[in-house]
Amino acid sequence: MKYYNPVRISFDTECGEEISKLSGKDKKRLIFCYDGFEKSPIFQTIADNGKNDHVISDVEENPSLQSIDKALEFAHGFRPDIVLAIGGGSVIDTAKVVRFGLYYNRSSVLELLEGGATRIAGDKPLFIAVPTTHGTGSEVTMWATVWDKIKNKKYSVTDIGNYPDHAVYDHRLFATLPLQVSVSSTLDALSHSFEALWNRNSNPVSDHFAFECIKLIIKNIDLLDDPVPEQVRKELILASMYAGLSFSNTKTAAAHSISYPLTLNYGIPHGIACSMPLFPLLKINKKGMEDKLDRLFMNCEVKNPEELETKIRRAVSGKVPFALSEFGVKEDELDRLVDQCFTKERMANNIIELNGDDVRTVLGEIYK
Repeated sequence: MKYYNPVRISFDTECGEEISKLSGKDKKRLIFCYDGFEKSPIFQTIADNGKNDHVISDVEENPSLQSIDKALEFAHGFRPDIVLAIGGGSVIDTAKVVRFGLYYNRSSVLELLEGGATRIAGDKPLFIAVPTTHGTGSEVTMWATVWDKIKNKKYSVTDIGNYPDHAVYDHRLFATLPLQVSVSSTLDALSHSFEALWNRNSNPVSDHFAFECIKLIIKNIDLLDDPVPEQVRKELILASMYAGLSFSNTKTAAAHSISYPLTLNYGIPHGIACSMPLFPLLKINKKGMEDKLDRLFMNCEVKNPEELETKIRRAVSGKVPFALSEFGVKEDELDRLVDQCFTKERMANNIIELNGDDVRTVLGEIYK
């Protein structure tokens, strides 16, 4: 058995002080965040390097090739000592690819993906990732997702050298997270953990983190409401971290593969797109993970997959749409989606091999 994750974690800390400590003095920092965050009081405690900081705040949701190439072009001229990402998965993924492009001296995402063994490594900026959503786990994984929105393709930039150096968790950064985003990101973490459990690459350590994540989410998801209680928020942040640590060693599987065309074609938020297929897939995959079912059901305080699905659907009802039909998908479009749902490197991780009929059944079950 092998498990590897080099990210140094600072949990439930004051992010301004921690980032300042990690950054040191007189370092050039390239800071990625969402538009508006740089005007917040918390940001003022972080951006204390003054003239040494440059902020990129126009980060695109589900970042495109073009948006990252633009940031990468600037980064090559700026040559930061530190890349700091404060935001959700899109912000952290954008910063990851830019830092990676600097390291391998590449000027575009496609050039970086095609570099292979000819890549020449240079200086790698220190990378500090500070999540503001409790779902993606990008702060403790080595890959980043990039979208070609013209050709409707998804790319994954992956390399063992692209883990962040530090992940800093501060629950205050999550306080104003809208309820829908809170629910969607929680469902994303839930999906990561299930995908790690029914994965051909699973191991006892990844399983442990996955079980702990699922336990915390099931305990707290029905308590997600406006305002979210502070203790609930803290436990969901912890759950998201566990999920990231879990799938950082397994990668994702069928649920994520199915989710990609749902996001590309219909704009379904990622956390919802990858969690809707979970329960049909659990019925398919349970025969490949029978040794894990007792612990899973015990942690969730249910007896079978149907009870678990009911529990989750009840918790998210009225908070987020949770059926394909609610996102404008037409039933006669399901057949043509099947082939698009097969991303080889994701489907290959699933513990049970799926065929087109299996995927069509899953799509049918999540339609209404």
